[in-house]
Amino acid sequence: MSVKQVMLHKVSKGMKIAEDVYKGNQLLVKKDKEVTQEILDVLHFSSIVSVAIYDEDAEEPKPVQTPGTPAPIMSHSEKLRQSATFKKFEEEFNEKTETFTHSLNDIAKKNENVNVDELFASANDIMEHATNTYQLMDILSNIRYFDDSTYAHSLNVALLANILGHWLHLDDEKLKKITVAGMLHDIGKVLIPKEIIQKPGKLTADEFQIIKTHPIQGYKLLKSKHVDEAIAQAALLHHEKCDGTGYPTGIKGDKMNYAAKIIAIVDVYEAMTANRCYRDGICPFHVIRMFEDEGYAKYDPSFLIPFLRGIGDTYLHNTVLLNDGTQGEIILTNMAVPSKPSIMANGQFIDLNKRPDLRIDKIL
Repeated sequence: MSVKQVMLHKVSKGMKIAEDVYKGNQLLVKKDKEVTQEILDVLHFSSIVSVAIYDEDAEEPKPVQTPGTPAPIMSHSEKLRQSATFKKFEEEFNEKTETFTHSLNDIAKKNENVNVDELFASANDIMEHATNTYQLMDILSNIRYFDDSTYAHSLNVALLANILGHWLHLDDEKLKKITVAGMLHDIGKVLIPKEIIQKPGKLTADEFQIIKTHPIQGYKLLKSKHVDEAIAQAALLHHEKCDGTGYPTGIKGDKMNYAAKIIAIVDVYEAMTANRCYRDGICPFHVIRMFEDEGYAKYDPSFLIPFLRGIGDTYLHNTVLLNDGTQGEIILTNMAVPSKPSIMANGQFIDLNKRPDLRIDKIL
């Protein structure tokens, strides 16, 4: 297949990147990625002039399946991404991310007021394309190539907070507050100089200290606009930990409100599991294990345990790959240790809780 260099203004969604795209030493987009709106935004944002694209006119014909030959087995992710539900969700998410980006900038830099009802309605427009919270969690885990900008990350955090709120059986008013808190929790980053937020290399100690001011800046901004205290405190406290090891104040869990505790959990989960344009997210079961190992002191267990159990339930009956190469189906979740469900592999029952040598490496 031939490759051609295309000016960025002529690159459109659906084209395929033919060479890794770098800005300095930072990988922006990996080779063979299909161009999405998120990738276009990243390239424009990074001032990329042109990229290498596979020449569609010279594309090799796809192999024809001969009669009697079984069709290739599709992974769960592939099946999900081809579903009408997923495609509608992705389209709505793309549109709302663009709108939300403008809204957040207007609030932070143009003195626009915060319309909580409007923000919540925007999130609801996305969520209505999923039939339940487990499907919504599954879809979010399979969205590809989102950049790690403040805007896409914040919208993801909002949806995850809403999911956890449903699993906690919160009332409608609290569900609204934690959803909007997720959308606004990082608004302070919009006020941080771009050269620091977008720096491709390692931050200096001074630059990192500037980054760590974003919770206070966000809180002050939201308070100046008379936003509900629960939402404003989520912006201030989402990097705090129940054991006092967080920032910016180092307070402990008894001083944190419910919204801040919820956002603190889902913020970390989203950052670790979300797919980016330059790397795939970490397997959810790896992240669950990390929370199990060190999270119960840092996060409120009354919120963390239902979250981890809910994630485990999301992947019941999914096919997974173990670290020894075994493939199997999750047939039983583990309430006590969600990272260690039981699977059926080649007719053999495997209780991962009794096999410390085995772990789930990938959801197929």
